[in-house]
Order: sequence, then C-alpha cells, then structure tokens
Amino acid sequence: MTTFDPFEVLNLEKTYSLDLNKLEKHYFAEQKKSHPDQCAQADEQQKAEAVKKSTAVNQAYLILKDPLRRAEYLLKAAGIEMLSSDPSFLGKVMTWNERLETGEDLKPTLYDEETMLLKDLTTAFMVKDYEKARIAIYRLTYVQKLLKQRDE
Repeated sequence: MTTFDPFEVLNLEKTYSLDLNKLEKHYFAEQKKSHPDQCAQADEQQKAEAVKKSTAVNQAYLILKDPLRRAEYLLKAAGIEMLSSDPSFLGKVMTWNERLETGEDLKPTLYDEETMLLKDLTTAFMVKDYEKARIAIYRLTYVQKLLKQRDE
C-alpha cells in the first residue's frame, strides 16, 4: 500500500512555499483528467478507479491549499511528531482567554498572530527548522481555533 502524497497526486514539488495559482492550475488539470464524467462509457472498474482518483485529487487540493494542513503533512512525511503542548505559549493563551471573557474583540490581535505564525512556518520550512515548524503549527492550530470560535 502506498501512502497518500498530495504533492505527487497534483504533480507538484514537495515544498511548503507553494504558488497557489500553480496549485490551482495543477488541481484543475488533474481533475479534468480524472473526473468520473470522462469515463461515462467505461466499465464499472474504470469508473470506480476514476472516482478514486478524483477523490484523491480533491483531497490533495484541500490539504495543499491550507497552509496549516500542508505544514502538518510535510512534518508527518518527514517522520516528525506534532507538538502536544507548548508551556511557553500558555501565558499568552491564558491572557487571551481572560480578555475574551471580558468581551474584548481579539480578532485583530489573533489575525496578527496568525500572520506572524504563517511567516514563521514559511521560514522554518525554508531552513528545515522542524522544531520551529512544530511550535508554529501548534500555536497556529490554537489561534485558528479561537478565530473560528469568534466567527460562530
């Protein structure tokens, strides 16, 4: 059984810094080739393969267009475990939660933090600093969760 590689599925270089326009072009090209409608006259096995390929193309695109999911994939592919805690980040989290409880709008602060962490991820992958990437992924996951909660 081969492992799923979204970069391979979309014929892209395995790198964190992706050109999103290029990603989209590769996605549409692969989707066009693999779309089940292309196999309307095919036998059931060929149709099933087309559905499987189309699903893989969609899954690959969803992973690669999301900077957090792309980073998580690259770390896992490198055999590196995700961070399960970050004690140095706890103070900031507690402060944010206290401010949120008072009704303060933290969206601008959280968006700034998200932007900084995405830059940290880009730099970390560029220089192969996987520990810095692990930390940024952990923190970004938390920041995005808070932002999502604010939008609900």
